[in-house]
Amino acid sequence: MSSFETASSVTPVREAHALDGSRLLNFLRTALPHIVSPSSSLEILQFSHGQSNPTYLLQLSPAASGGDVKLVLRKKPGGKILASAHAVEREHQVLSALSHGTKVPVPQPVLLCEDSSVLGTPFYVMEFANGHVFLDPNLPQCDASTRRQLFSRMVSTLASLHSVDASSLNLPNNFGRHTNYCQRQLTRWSRQYYASVPQAMPQMVKAMPQMVKLISWLEGHIPAEDAQPSHPTVCHGDYRLDNLVFDQNTDGSGFQVRAVLDWELCTLGNPLADLAYNCMMYHLPAGFDALAHLNKNSSLPEGVPTEKEYLQMYCKMRGIQAPSPEDWAFYLALSLFRLSAIVAGVQARNKQGNASSAHADVLSSDAVVQALAETALGIISRASVSYGAASPSARSAAAPAMGVVTPAPLSGAIGAAEILGGLSPKVLDLRERLLYFMEEYVYPTEEVLEAHALSDKRWEIHPMVEELKEKAKVMGLWNLWLPAYLGQKLTHLLPLSAGNAVDQKLAPPPASRPLSQFLWPSLQMLLWLLSAATNIASSITRKPDGCYILSESSITRQPDGTYILSGVKWWTSGACDPRCAICIFMGKTDTSALPHLQQSMILVPMAACGVKMIRPMMVFGYDDAPHGHAEVHFNDVRVAGSNMLLGEGRGFEIAQGRLGPGRLHHCERLVGASERAIEIMAKRALQRVVFGEPLAKKGGFQAALGAARIDVDSSRLLVLAAAAALDKMGNKGARGALAIAKIAAPNAALRVIDASIQAHGGAGVSQDFPLARLYAAARTLRIADGPDEVHMGTIAKLELARWKDVKPRVSKL
Repeated sequence: MSSFETASSVTPVREAHALDGSRLLNFLRTALPHIVSPSSSLEILQFSHGQSNPTYLLQLSPAASGGDVKLVLRKKPGGKILASAHAVEREHQVLSALSHGTKVPVPQPVLLCEDSSVLGTPFYVMEFANGHVFLDPNLPQCDASTRRQLFSRMVSTLASLHSVDASSLNLPNNFGRHTNYCQRQLTRWSRQYYASVPQAMPQMVKAMPQMVKLISWLEGHIPAEDAQPSHPTVCHGDYRLDNLVFDQNTDGSGFQVRAVLDWELCTLGNPLADLAYNCMMYHLPAGFDALAHLNKNSSLPEGVPTEKEYLQMYCKMRGIQAPSPEDWAFYLALSLFRLSAIVAGVQARNKQGNASSAHADVLSSDAVVQALAETALGIISRASVSYGAASPSARSAAAPAMGVVTPAPLSGAIGAAEILGGLSPKVLDLRERLLYFMEEYVYPTEEVLEAHALSDKRWEIHPMVEELKEKAKVMGLWNLWLPAYLGQKLTHLLPLSAGNAVDQKLAPPPASRPLSQFLWPSLQMLLWLLSAATNIASSITRKPDGCYILSESSITRQPDGTYILSGVKWWTSGACDPRCAICIFMGKTDTSALPHLQQSMILVPMAACGVKMIRPMMVFGYDDAPHGHAEVHFNDVRVAGSNMLLGEGRGFEIAQGRLGPGRLHHCERLVGASERAIEIMAKRALQRVVFGEPLAKKGGFQAALGAARIDVDSSRLLVLAAAAALDKMGNKGARGALAIAKIAAPNAALRVIDASIQAHGGAGVSQDFPLARLYAAARTLRIADGPDEVHMGTIAKLELARWKDVKPRVSKL
């Protein structure tokens, strides 16, 4: 079927979308007494067209006027739906606004009901637009003249809509912002896509590589004009031929647009993006009947304008210049991405039984999503816009939207990895998901969590942290630190370009992460870790030496197979956390053994008798609530023999095994902290005025910023080199590279953060910016996992060993 009459496109209501007819009729009699009389009967049918909100034809007979009346009801679907989707309330708002004082043809809205007790979800009622809907843009039933006229009417109606100044309409203040439309669309539909993607396992979302690559390219190529359009414009959001109802003129002169339907995605925004969505018919992939596309085997059907002609028609009607080829490629790619995300949502709803269209099964396929994404990437390629390089008008000139931090391409973050051979598809996928997660969810919560950390409730877990954990799991960003045989099969080198920032607040403490891989042979540890409420504390450092190697804490085996342990521990990281259930205790089991075989590690329940938390330790005045670092006393604590890790005398082995990955993890976090400090520093300098001009123009500041970039990129390359060495040679073989990175990263971070603080003045050391905390953490990491002096010694010994047996060169004069 290539077209239909609106009055004939109805079917009996599908079981999943059944309505309570009696309840609805009683409601309409009260709400619309001028239309629905006490004697009116109601017949409900469902429209078969459309993929989103269930739409019904209400036939009232007789109506209050005496004749029969047809109305249309659109309602939000039931069941679990994505946040902000299916906004029938917005549809009603824009129809009400456009139906008064504009020439945009829309059906007249009659009422809006936001009371879910009537039909289960909100709905609105509008007049019925009788006319013709064309499904196939090739218009096979029409002659060339009619095709030309229908396309002309379609583009002129869109131009008419975009010519309306939205500020003159009676729209609510919260209807939308017209600035940064493409950024907002990209953020919204990225979120919708990831929320729609099924999970292969609890820790892994099956995000399609083509979609991840497309999202990445779009983020770096938003046209500058998107930041500040000339005037607020209403964008339909789903403008297609089959969302238009055409009516033949009574004088036989052809067709006019009777009504534009399906305003669910309407907002204020960028009109060229709206036009590009309409032009997708020129690019949609063949082979999918549900995607109405123009046949391009040889030439377009006679009378159908080319895409270039259609674009020129629109621009002439609006009196504007056509976009550049690069920008037009962006708008088309964004439109195809949006449709891909919509299709993924239809697929998710279809699996729940909530899809409103009878044809949803046709769209519910990964092949459709993949074909759309590959088509978008093909458009990008043909426009000669290289992946990863910003176009002349791209993001650099655009302001970030919705408070989201939108990092510009950095010489180090991607460049260093590309120099070393490029980012694999796996890392690209992880990186894009991680950046999106940080920008969309983590950064916006910083102020709230910082305020919580300074309140009297700081030792309680803020609900936002638990929400972030669940979001990280859904997006496949949970427990990236696990070894390859347990987690996502990452090597040490792979995650470095993205960093592990998501782990810092949401996963086990840094000291416990590499250590955890040694614990899986313990059934008790496995059971504890499977509990989502369990955190681990590391109790290794003895008071007052501050060195776990010299620990005099004792672990004594008892005749019944249990162990008694005693000791006073400093810096038990994580012990203050109310979720902490386990402590990893290190102590001596055999003082007569060789030094490296004297120590053992054992698991201790924090609730065990004899475990007493004395106080939280302060780090540069911070108590790091709710995580914390506690002084804990262990007084004759008895634990089960099965809690011993790997066996007696293997504590030093475990500690050394975790030091390589643990030190590398610290370095990764330091590189991330340095990048954050540079970002804050640059933005501050562009805004702060000193002696009549921006700080960014001062030569002293520019020198400091340049030095900061050199510091970060240098330390990043050293960390990447250490990661590669760790993968290829193991802990022992990589100890030199790890020592170099462990010295370079915190010292570089301190210099960068200090420069950023200096650019902020007093604000830099206040709680209003994260710099003070970043500085304290970076300074601490010159001590944690071995002080600089130890690593310097390692480097020096390895360097001396290189030349020990090499005879000195003797120069002959």
